Amino acid sequence: MSQLKMTAEKEALGLYSTALASRENIVYQLDGLKSAVPDAVAMLAETTLSPKFLSWEVEEAHSVVKAELEELKQNPQALVQELVHTAAYSRAAPLGMPSMCPPGNLGAISPDVLAKFAADTLVPNRMVLAAAGYDHDELVSLAKATFGKAAAGAPASAAASPYTGGEYRESVDEPITHFALAFEGVGWKDPALVPLCVLNTMMGGGASFSAGGPGKGMYTRLYQNILNRYGFAQSATVFNAFYNTTGLFGVYGAAPAENMGQLVAALTEEMNKMTGSISGVELDRAKNQLTSSLLMNLESRPVLFEDIGRQVLTYGARTPASELAAQIAAVSAADLNKVAAKMLKTEPSIVVYGDTTSVARYDVIAKQFS
Repeated sequence: MSQLKMTAEKEALGLYSTALASRENIVYQLDGLKSAVPDAVAMLAETTLSPKFLSWEVEEAHSVVKAELEELKQNPQALVQELVHTAAYSRAAPLGMPSMCPPGNLGAISPDVLAKFAADTLVPNRMVLAAAGYDHDELVSLAKATFGKAAAGAPASAAASPYTGGEYRESVDEPITHFALAFEGVGWKDPALVPLCVLNTMMGGGASFSAGGPGKGMYTRLYQNILNRYGFAQSATVFNAFYNTTGLFGVYGAAPAENMGQLVAALTEEMNKMTGSISGVELDRAKNQLTSSLLMNLESRPVLFEDIGRQVLTYGARTPASELAAQIAAVSAADLNKVAAKMLKTEPSIVVYGDTTSVARYDVIAKQFS
């Protein structure tokens, strides 16, 4: 079906659709009444296994991507966290490449190119069909009747993306300078994944206009030690990214150029302090906050079935929320110190967007962790 026909049938069935693409996976989602599930599964099978790419629809998609790239420029925090991948892995590695096609390359994305990508990538042995609120056996029957008719496809293979560390600076004429400092974190299958998630919650942070209680991060380290102390700080927040065999963990900060020296020093200090003393109160708070966030998110059906799909795709099975909560509860301060110490031994990845002269040289910052 064309995009127009697909949209018409989807709306007639009362289905709501979303499509998400990241560096390591693509997610197609349909939400609707149980009575519409057979039609929804058939639509998912068709749009992945035998998509039709009409030239004018591809051209329209080019325009959408260009608009999204312009929106990204208006969101410096998201842009800096995107650019940190280039600093961390280099543009030669898959994880270091842009996650969105640069405008100058869009002309090369033709219907034929998309058709080949779909034929090579969207194959049954690289897919997971997941649902929430639907009978499992019935879903299996629908899968066999649709996806089961297709050839399994070639096994997934990926070029290596070794972490190297490095820096990326882009000079932009604006009043606020944006900075990110990251290190190699862990992959989805690393035993330190849960401790790193607790560490991420403990560091927290936010923007200068954050308001609220513990759930808003006001009791986290970056909020208490940076945003509460430095009025010039527009933002100070932790971020991370997980991939199959690697990951990123870092901090992002924004302030006027004349204050960046102080902000960078404060962020560097907070990163180093992750290997030091962690009180029982802040550890328990971080674990409770992470657990409550996990459980509240899984109350949402769209989040639930996406979680099922991603876990099965990554691990081959799904870990129940109760087991994850138990793993979080078992994390100790020593676990956080250990994962932090290991991260800080990797080469730093630094991004500066704005007044690039307001942030110290790469080697000066790197020495703070040697």
